[in-house]
Amino acid sequence: WRRRQNCLNTLFLICMMRSQEVAKGFRAVCTPEFYLFKKDGRRPFELFYHGQFDDSRPSNNVPVTGRDLSRAIDCALSGQELPFDQKPSVGCSIKWHK
Repeated sequence: WRRRQNCLNTLFLICMMRSQEVAKGFRAVCTPEFYLFKKDGRRPFELFYHGQFDDSRPSNNVPVTGRDLSRAIDCALSGQELPFDQKPSVGCSIKWHK
């Protein structure tokens, strides 16, 4: 696990494994790809959000805000459902080792 901080001063834990077993287990297809898990009481962790960071792309001049992931975190912490559709991440495809 590595800790990274982005331009919005948000801390992320990044899992990097040569075997790629975590990415394969999560069925990741590109980087960056965001997974947010939440835990309610005694139930195990469950996937709450899987999607993009925000609508910014290198080619669209939309500023990086982290809006989608931030809204998902707020909803998870407040016990609300997501009020928006989860959009898939867009990025570089994962180069799988053989």
